[in-house]
Parts: sequence; C-alpha cells; structure tokens
Amino acid sequence: MSVDIGEKPSWTDQESTLKQISPANQRSSTAQLSPLANSYTINLGPPKTIIVPNASKLATLQEVSVDGVLLPKQFIRLDPRTNKRTIAVDPAGYRVNASDGDLHFDLGTRGLQPQITCELQNAAAYLSQFEKSVGLRIIVDGFFRCLFEHPGFLSNDDAHIFEIHPVRTVTLAGKTQNFDVGIPNQKSIHTWTSPHPLNNQDNRVKVSYNSARDTLTFTGMDGQDENYVRVPGTVSQVQLNPSSGSPASFVLTSPDIGHPIEVKSLQNTKATRQLAQLKTSKVSMIALRNIALTEAIKGKYAINLLAIDIQPA
Repeated sequence: MSVDIGEKPSWTDQESTLKQISPANQRSSTAQLSPLANSYTINLGPPKTIIVPNASKLATLQEVSVDGVLLPKQFIRLDPRTNKRTIAVDPAGYRVNASDGDLHFDLGTRGLQPQITCELQNAAAYLSQFEKSVGLRIIVDGFFRCLFEHPGFLSNDDAHIFEIHPVRTVTLAGKTQNFDVGIPNQKSIHTWTSPHPLNNQDNRVKVSYNSARDTLTFTGMDGQDENYVRVPGTVSQVQLNPSSGSPASFVLTSPDIGHPIEVKSLQNTKATRQLAQLKTSKVSMIALRNIALTEAIKGKYAINLLAIDIQPA
C-alpha cells in the first residue's frame, strides 16, 4: 500500500508488506554500507576535490534495503585539512525541513559513529513516530543517491555525498510503512536555470577513474547543489520494465538543459504510472538530481534524474 500526501499513516505487519519490496533491491546492513558511504575524502584546493574509493561497488547500488538502528539526529563535520570526521548529536533532534517538507533521519550501528542519511518526503505525519522510535532496529528501502550538496567543505555541512533518498519503505518495531515518491514543497523546486544556472556548475566538474585503486577523483565542484528541479522537455526511448523490478527509464531532451539526459522512474510510483499513461511526448517534469556514478567510472561527469511527477505539456 502506497500512502499519498495527507493520508492517515497506517503501519502494517512486516511479513505481509515485505512481499511488495522490489526484488531488484540490493540488501545490505549498515555495518557494510556505512563504511563505503563515509570513506570519501575532500580537499579545499583549489580546485576543490572529492575522492571516492570503492567506486565500482558504489556504482552498482540503485535501490537498496538496509537494516540498522534509528539513531538520534546526528551531525557529521568533515575537516578538509585532516579528513577526520567528528560526529555530534544534534540537540534540536528530528524535525521536518521547512523548505521541502522532508525528514532527514540517520541509520547506523550505534551513536556517534558515521551514519547513512535517509530522506523521507512529505514527512510531517510521521515525525512523532520517528521521535519515539530512536534506538530501535529499522529497515529502510529506497533510492541510493549521490550528490555534492553538502560534502563537508562548509563548517555547517552535515557532511555526506551519499544518501537514501527518497525513502520508499520503513520498518520499525516489526511494523512497515510504504511511501510513494512525492512532490516536495513548491519553494524547494527550482529550475535548471534559476536560481543558479546548473549547466555552468555541472560543466566545471571533472572526474577521473583509477581502475587499479577503484577510485574516482572529482574536481571543480561548488560543494552546493540543487535537489529538486522542474524541467520541460520531450520524452523518448521509454523502457517501462514492469516485470524486472528495475526502474523504468527514458531520455528527456529539454531546452533548459541543452542535451539529452537519462531519467529513471521507480516502480510502483505515481511517476511510473504517469509515464505509462502518457499520450504525448511533451512533458513538464519534477525530478531529483543525481550523479551518475556509472558514467563517472567512464571518466564522464554526468547528472541523471529521478522522476517525481510527469505532466503532459
């Protein structure tokens, strides 16, 4: 059962709901995934640099299912001179982001250790459940995403470049809740050209791959990026993949972007239903930006998109 915005939360038995989890999800534990997600290092340069080890392992991750402990809200500071991580509990605790309506919660093994940041959309109705469940075992299913939004260059960054966003399923205390991929608050949705020309930023970033060390080296990033974007364009090369469990995909050609861009759409979401029902190739789409690690391993910095809402234009 997917819950739309505004529907009353209803946590169900884990056994019945786990059957709905996509077989394409890669299963992992926090003890396995957290060291991979928190092993990157940074350098202020110039140019600013991010080095990501275990690149081939990270590039294979798309939809993941991860178990661990729901930690108190933590804050990771990454010292760019020493690359030492310092973790502190956020005294403000969990709260819903006023800009986009999302809840950032932390999945880990124990407190004051590096966590995996998870982002639950349209989360106001679920905040109290998370607040009272700190310390409990949790299983999180969702999209494993990479973006250089707050990698640690700034002292107020909660330093991470990988996160599970959007969260699709949460299991707490043996009860499970599924979530659709939802539209965020309007003020958090930007365009490709405003308030920042994203092509200028993307074109500055370069990447190289060392296959012997399995390491990606990114240079020239701003260290602040846009999450949600609205883009117009033309849809082509649609692959719905209904039986494989893998995300649907298509290519969007947008005048705002200026080059074709790959778009994924997770199964059992409103966006994929909208894609299947499209009667025109012209659309206006709300999407989430993501760094394509599979392209980075080929030496190309590329952004792809995760579809959230697809409307005929």
